[in-house]
Amino acid sequence: MAWLLQVTLGLTGVAAHAAPSPQDSIKQAIQAGQLDQALKLLQQERQTSPKDVQLRFMEGVIQAQQGQTDKAIDTFKKLTESNPELSEAFNNLGVLYASKGKLEESRAYLEKALLTHPSYAAAHRNLSDVQSQLAKQNYAKALQVDSKVKNNTPQLTMLGSIDQSKRVTSTSNQVPATASTNSANPAESVATVKPTPNVPAAPASPISPIPSSAPMATVAPTPVTKPAATTPTGTPTVTTAPVITAGKPEPKKEDAQQKQAKADQADVRNAISAWAKAWSQKDMTRYLAAYASSFTPPDKMPRVKWENDRRTRIVSKKTINVDVNNLKIEASVNKATARFQQIYESDNFKGNSHKTLEMIKQGDRWLITREAVN
Repeated sequence: MAWLLQVTLGLTGVAAHAAPSPQDSIKQAIQAGQLDQALKLLQQERQTSPKDVQLRFMEGVIQAQQGQTDKAIDTFKKLTESNPELSEAFNNLGVLYASKGKLEESRAYLEKALLTHPSYAAAHRNLSDVQSQLAKQNYAKALQVDSKVKNNTPQLTMLGSIDQSKRVTSTSNQVPATASTNSANPAESVATVKPTPNVPAAPASPISPIPSSAPMATVAPTPVTKPAATTPTGTPTVTTAPVITAGKPEPKKEDAQQKQAKADQADVRNAISAWAKAWSQKDMTRYLAAYASSFTPPDKMPRVKWENDRRTRIVSKKTINVDVNNLKIEASVNKATARFQQIYESDNFKGNSHKTLEMIKQGDRWLITREAVN
C-alpha cells in the first residue's frame, strides 16, 4: 500500500504588502509541490546559514517527498545527533521507518519523540498506529490468518516544520496528550496517510439561476349587462360589455454584457475542470494544451524545459489527484482571472494551496497565460 505524506507547513499569515522571508518562500514552494524550486532556494540559504536547524529540517522534508527515503532518514538522524531535543525529527524518522515496513525501528524513534516532548499529539497518534499494527502482525503470526491483515500500512503523520514557539527544555511536569487530541501546533497540522485510492473530483457544475416567477394568470372580468333595449319589432336585446383579458408581463431583457460574462465564467470553469482532470489522469497532451503559447513559466524558465520538467514530474507518479475548491472567476473581454483552493495529492505528498490562474480566450477556448501560488 503506497504511503501518503501530507505536509502542511503551518505558515503564518503574511500581509499582502510584505515580502515573504526566504524560509517562508521555501515552505510555500514545498506546499505547492514545487520541490525543485524549494530545494534551489534552500541551497541558496544554506550557503549563508549552513547550520540552520530549520533549513536542515526542511531539506529532510523535501527529500522525503521526492521519494529519497534513505537520504531523508540520514538527514533527520544527523539532526537528532546534533539536536537531541528535536522531537519533530524523531517523529519523522518514525514515519519514514514505518514507510519501509520497519515497525520496531519506527516505534523506537516515536518513543524518543515523546521522551523529548511528551505532549506531542502527532507522535502519540503515530505511536498508537504503529503499536496497533505490530499487534496485528503478532496476531497474524499466531493464528496464521490472511496475510492482508499483517500488511496494512499504519496511518502516520509526518511533521512539515519545527515549531519554535513550543520548544520545551524540561518535560517532567507535562501530561501526554491522548491519541485523539487535536493539536493547535501548526507543525502537527500535517497530513495523514490515506489508504483509500484517489478519485478525481467531478467538474463543478455552474449554478443555475433561480427561475423567474410564473406568468400572471389571465383574468376575465364579469360581464356587465346593460338594461334591455327594445328593437323596432319589440324584441328586447341585451348588450354585454367587452371581456378584457390581462396580458402577460414582458420578460426583462438581460444586458448583453451580463449574459456574455456569465457564459465566459461557465466556460472558464469548464476549462479549469478539464485542466485539473487532465493533470489527475496524467494526460500530458491535454494538460499542456491548457496553456497558451504566451504562457510565462516560473523563474523565466524556457518553455521547452518547463514542459519537460512537468512531463517528468507528472508521469513519474503512480497516482495523482487534483481538486479545485472555492473557485472564484472574474471575466471580461476575453480575459479572466480564477482564484481557488488547490488540493494536490500524489504517491507520497499531499498539499493544500491557494492558486491564481490568469487566462485568455483564443477562439472558443480559454487558455492559461500565468499561474501563481498565493
